[in-house]
Amino acid sequence: MLDMSRTQIAILAGGVFLSICLGLSNLATGQIGGFINFESPLARGLAVTQDGQRLLAINKPARRLSVYSLTEPDQPKLENEIPVGIDPVSVAIHHNSEAWVVNQVSNSISVVDLERGIVVETISVGERPGDIVFAGEPLRAFATSMNRQRVEVLDATTRSHIQTIPIVGADPRTLTASRDGKTVWVAIYRSGNGTTIVPFDKAPPPPTPNNPDLPPAPQQGVIVDSRAAFQRGEIDFELADKDLFAIDANNLKVIQAFPSIGTSIFNLAEHPTNGDIWVTNMESHNQVRFEPELKGRFMENRVTRISLKNPDDAHTIQLNPTENTKARERKQALAEAIAQPTDIIFTPDGNASFVTSLGTDRIAKLNHDGKVISRIDLLPEYIDTTEPRVKRGPRSLVLSPQKSHLFVLNGLSNSISVIDLSTETVVNEIEMHDPTPDFIREGRGYLFDAKLSAHGTVSCASCHIDGDRDGLAWDLGDPNGQLFRNGSSTPLHPMKGPLVTQTLKGLAGERIFHWRADRPGLASFNDTFETLLGGEVLDDDDLATFVDYMKSIHFGPSPSHLPEKFTADVVHLGEEIFTTRDSVGRDGNNEFRCIDCHTKPSGSGGSGFTGTIGQSTKVAQLRGLAERSPTAWGERVNGFGYGPDGSHGSLVEFLGNDHRFASISVHDRKALESYLFLFPNEIPFAVGRSCTIDSQNCDQETRRRQLEEMIAQAEAGRCELVACGMLGEQKVMFEYQPAVHRFVDRAIDAEYAGLQSILSRVSNDRGILSFYCLPLAKND
Repeated sequence: MLDMSRTQIAILAGGVFLSICLGLSNLATGQIGGFINFESPLARGLAVTQDGQRLLAINKPARRLSVYSLTEPDQPKLENEIPVGIDPVSVAIHHNSEAWVVNQVSNSISVVDLERGIVVETISVGERPGDIVFAGEPLRAFATSMNRQRVEVLDATTRSHIQTIPIVGADPRTLTASRDGKTVWVAIYRSGNGTTIVPFDKAPPPPTPNNPDLPPAPQQGVIVDSRAAFQRGEIDFELADKDLFAIDANNLKVIQAFPSIGTSIFNLAEHPTNGDIWVTNMESHNQVRFEPELKGRFMENRVTRISLKNPDDAHTIQLNPTENTKARERKQALAEAIAQPTDIIFTPDGNASFVTSLGTDRIAKLNHDGKVISRIDLLPEYIDTTEPRVKRGPRSLVLSPQKSHLFVLNGLSNSISVIDLSTETVVNEIEMHDPTPDFIREGRGYLFDAKLSAHGTVSCASCHIDGDRDGLAWDLGDPNGQLFRNGSSTPLHPMKGPLVTQTLKGLAGERIFHWRADRPGLASFNDTFETLLGGEVLDDDDLATFVDYMKSIHFGPSPSHLPEKFTADVVHLGEEIFTTRDSVGRDGNNEFRCIDCHTKPSGSGGSGFTGTIGQSTKVAQLRGLAERSPTAWGERVNGFGYGPDGSHGSLVEFLGNDHRFASISVHDRKALESYLFLFPNEIPFAVGRSCTIDSQNCDQETRRRQLEEMIAQAEAGRCELVACGMLGEQKVMFEYQPAVHRFVDRAIDAEYAGLQSILSRVSNDRGILSFYCLPLAKND
């Protein structure tokens, strides 16, 4: 394994720029901006330029695009590292000297000049952009916005916005363009599986417990197929379960949509000869009731093949067609298992494809029918065993220009594995610079490692995808269990009914967990490795490492833009209702304010209240509620919405539930919803903002206002502000010093300049500077 010092990295990069401008990410000049773990999902982290000369790699933790020479395909040499926005997740080649990088936390695209090694434009796009491709005539860039459920279309030459294309699905993320450039395919990240919930007050009685000492289970909801439930009249909505969309790249319209491909979709590729679309995905079995029945086998890892000649006949390829179930066969199962298939790529003739297995650190080779014919382990010493602390986590793939080598971007270790396809072995691994703290690097493996499960096919991340959620509800009750108490006067029944998967973001500072507050701390989840995954519990040291990691995952910056249907006055009214109105909630005859229960900065609180599911529930956090909306463009696209069991289609509906809330008007509920959608996260909204100025636009009033606002946020202590780029022929980096209201030149750590002076230098020297609002170091 390549082990380079910081000095060696700087020498390999070969430029003063690396030792100056790349102070952005903890090189010899010191840390600029704090590290925050957002766990943004990588989409396409690798690309090779059309001329075959360069390999481009996303370095997400260091906020860079790494550029490698491919003179020797088995030994890529680092040429440059170019600062981009926060949490880059995808890169696409425009032409040999230009690449576009999607920055998810910065809500932007960085246009990178590969010859000069700088960002030449920053383009703002919709919230949480996920991926980007080029297609159409004239050439256009297509970028997804996960939070806004749309695709943004940009002119590839002028970089101007052309059109917004609505996507009726939750979290549109990954993209691929057809080889003829006429079609762009859009995959839905958390697409669901057509299931929903019949609420507890409409569902049939639960089964009788197996344990004769248990009393009857409380009335609870039941997970059902939405189509059958709608036909039976158990629910009053039809679910638009669309997983894949085809866009006409010239007319900019959705021309086709495909349902029922998978529950969680990762990536997709077009077959090079017949045009079929192959989609890597996982399919959840959340209709199976009770944790003992789900143990180690609640998820399928698959590739779905869609023939455009017969699109109604999608073919499912099981990557683990037979799961070993006997203890003596577990080593064989771990040696073969494919888990969380995050990417797929074809050989030029289409006779084979390669699929990543993030959960088991290997690459599966498939034949033309999709059958796994060989496996390439990234860590051969752990073929049938595991060490989560050193997991690689393969995430993205690209072939070398000669098609002799396969490059693998490892998302957990932040490295690139080089595979010789003639021998199907790893011949090199390149470590990229990584400011990630050791406790995060070592701890995240326990979330993603499927080899901790019974058969190597599932992990914690199978449901908590990328540290977040899967958009489903699960019934993890146990008819054989025991009554237990969480501090309330009424004991809790082990048959708890369906509850939606909660995010792992923002757990730091919390004391009790789960919807019913039945977990007194994160360490109490240890038994899940045995009872749900079917493996073994962690030892104390491993568990402590995992717990520390789970506390590190943050929500993105606080929302700063009003949802399109809200106004500032409505949001203000919602905040007033939340903080002052004393008749919103009730417990028996007692009425109270929202803030009386949602006491913490996260909006969480205590437990012991009669919840909206007829059982005692915890006061849950209020961050990220907008991302849980089960609707897109007026249609219901997810079977689970709000409330502990996800039975409410909107916050307005949830707030009108008379089991928990006093009567408030629809108008006031909408106002409260607007405020809750903008509920502040732990990261200031300024973090992630970016702007690029050059000699052509530095006099524009809008750009100046952007920069002045970024300076104001830095002076208010909400972020650190840096500027990086080129003045004349010299690479430069400036760091803003609020104490003196000036930028300091990092090259010499002496020269100070005000904004006007810098703008003048940009104008006179034909300069280009990109400004970034980075996290404060104290937020580490």
